[in-house]
Amino acid sequence: MPITEKQKELRRKHLGSSDIAAILGLDRYKNAYDVWLDKTGQVEDVKENKAMQAGTFFEDGVLRFAEEILGPLRRNQYRVATGFPLASNIDALVVGSDEPVEAKTAGLFSRLPEDWGDEGTDEIPDYIIIQTHVHMLCVEREICHVPTFLGGRGFQLFRVNWDNEIMDVIRDKSLDFWENYVETKNPPPDVIPSLEVAKRMKRELEKVVEIDNQIVQNWLNAKENLKHAELMKDGAEAEILAALGDAEAGKCDLGMVTYFEQQQRRIDSQRLKDEKPDIAAEYLKVSKFRVARLKKPEPPKGAIL
Repeated sequence: MPITEKQKELRRKHLGSSDIAAILGLDRYKNAYDVWLDKTGQVEDVKENKAMQAGTFFEDGVLRFAEEILGPLRRNQYRVATGFPLASNIDALVVGSDEPVEAKTAGLFSRLPEDWGDEGTDEIPDYIIIQTHVHMLCVEREICHVPTFLGGRGFQLFRVNWDNEIMDVIRDKSLDFWENYVETKNPPPDVIPSLEVAKRMKRELEKVVEIDNQIVQNWLNAKENLKHAELMKDGAEAEILAALGDAEAGKCDLGMVTYFEQQQRRIDSQRLKDEKPDIAAEYLKVSKFRVARLKKPEPPKGAIL
C-alpha cells in the first residue's frame, strides 16, 4: 500500500532498505547522492508512476499468495534497527515467527530480468538481497521471505537467509553515510544526482548562484554531440529508406527492416479550441515544469559585434 505522510517523515530520520541498495550502487533508479538529497530534505516528493501503481495494486495479491504458504501475516510494519540509523517499512511479518516478507513484482511492463533464479532459492536481484537484509536486521530475524509475481512465471516464493558479510557491509555503510554525509550536510564525493532526482530539487524563486564554467561547457558540449548524433541518425535512416525504394521492407544478415504504415488516433486540439472553446477550456490541464537554458551575457554598450 502507498506510504503515508507520517511514514514519509519517519523515512527521513533513518536510512531505509532501498536507500542502502542505492548507497552501495545496486539500485538502477537512484544513487548515493539522491539518497543524501532526500535525507537532508532537499527534494520534492516523487510522483507515483504506472510501474509504482502496478506494484501497489499487485501487492495485495502477492501477499495473499504468501499467506497460503506462510500462514497469517501482519501487514505494513515499521521497524527501527537497534544501534544503527536504519529503519524498514516492511510489507508484512509472519504471525508467530515475525520473519519479514518483502513482496515484489517484475516483468509486468518489460521482459523479466535474468537475475531471477529458481523458486525457493535466494537467486534474486542484488538490490532486493540488500533490502531483505535490512529488514532482517531491523526485526532481528535470520530469514526473509520474498513472494513475487513474475511476468511469464506467475506467483513464486523466494527465501533469503542472513549473511554475516552482507550484514557487516550494511552496518558499516549506514553508519559512515549517516555520520559523514547526512549529519554534516556534506554530499558524498565522486557522484552526482540522477537527472530525475536533480529535477525534483527544491529551489528558491529568483535565487542566482555562481556555478563553474566547465560544468556549463560540459553541458553545451553534450548538447552539441547529441545534435550531431541526431543528424547522423537521420542521415543513416534516410539512406535505409532510399535503399528500400518502393518496398515496405528489406532484409539483410542482421534481420528485417520494416517501414509499414501506422495509424494514430488523437484529439485535434486546435480544432477543438477553435470550434468548441468552452469545452476545451473545461478540460484544459496546466502543467508546470522547468527547462535548462543558457542565457548569454549582454555585450557591453558600444561593443562592435
